[in-house]
Amino acid sequence: MKPGDLAIIAIYAAVSVFSFSSVQSGGDVLNVETDNGSYAYSLSEDGVHSFSGPLGTTEIEIKDGRARIISSPCRNGICMQAGWSDTLCCLPNRIIATTTDTEGGLDAISG
Repeated sequence: MKPGDLAIIAIYAAVSVFSFSSVQSGGDVLNVETDNGSYAYSLSEDGVHSFSGPLGTTEIEIKDGRARIISSPCRNGICMQAGWSDTLCCLPNRIIATTTDTEGGLDAISG
């Protein structure tokens, strides 16, 4: 293993821990950030969405209110092994997806 591989594994581990310990669990919208833009998809609509990154195309599946990465050109495929999660990322391909809740959130804080 190279030092860069260890750094990537550490980042994936940190993201995984954050996704499990996040205060907000679940949501109804999947927000995807890429080098090419930001996208939002309803988790109530099943489908497969493709996103271009520096290594190629990453595909994210939405099914039954959950999301997972099903295909990505990264070398080790750790993002695909993560399975269904509230936070998805393929760091080598620069794709990050998180679920958020559009209802019941704060619109403003008054003093």
